[in-house]
Amino acid sequence: MILVLSQLKGIGAAFIKKNLSSIRQKHRWASPTTEKSIENFLALTNKKYSSLEIQEAVSKAEDILTECESNQIGFMSIVDEDYPRELLEIKDPPPVLFFVGNLSLLKIDAVTVIGTRKPNDNGKIIAERVGKYFASKGWAICNGLADGIDTFSILAQEKFCFAKVIGVVGSGLSSTALRSLPKQSVANIDHILHGEGLVLSEMPPSKKQDTFSVVKSCRIQAGIGKGIILIQSSLDGGSKFTVKAAVDSRRPLGVICPVKSDINREDYAANRRITQILHLSQ
Repeated sequence: MILVLSQLKGIGAAFIKKNLSSIRQKHRWASPTTEKSIENFLALTNKKYSSLEIQEAVSKAEDILTECESNQIGFMSIVDEDYPRELLEIKDPPPVLFFVGNLSLLKIDAVTVIGTRKPNDNGKIIAERVGKYFASKGWAICNGLADGIDTFSILAQEKFCFAKVIGVVGSGLSSTALRSLPKQSVANIDHILHGEGLVLSEMPPSKKQDTFSVVKSCRIQAGIGKGIILIQSSLDGGSKFTVKAAVDSRRPLGVICPVKSDINREDYAANRRITQILHLSQ
């Protein structure tokens, strides 16, 4: 039902979260057919859709389930027990999460480590040390598996230093869709899945990555982590979306203060700005 609802135009993640209590009260809307159940539920929320629109949404959901089965992709909805509790705390948690890999990682503490795709040497070293530290404490590391800081935070001595990695990507998880990701991201996914890691997406299996889907994935990265750490970023870097999501969700935010030799670099401008704001607020 959640999957069908998410295929209806005008029904988004925030709407589904707002109506979770009604969704859970199956006795109020459950019916022998999916179409009738959807109609009953929508009547409770004053949303109106034609029978044809509902049938089309059901058909799309069935196609997605078929794709999941053929590509060995798992999925969970926002009402499932396995759905990460931390993710429920954001304002628009994805109604459905698709996954490949070790789902048990969602039950342990995770930290989101993010930053620029083009770090300098100090950024690389710091990312490696932060990743290795949290890995040694039994935490999972979460990020978008992009080139740069994301990659160095899950690497040590040119090898993956730990298996507990949660990657969140902006494409679907079918092999065809994953080819729309940058080469480094694909390589990271291969390493993770050969170990005990987990890859998540809210996109249907065959959806290719685009700018919009990448931005949307940032809020999931922020929601998965108990907190986030910004290693290195310019003001206009993609990390700003994850930082904003973390702040909106009231997650702890850690920011690396640049060393003296890096303090005026543009690719540390976001670090400078945030630390200045924090200093002024004290």
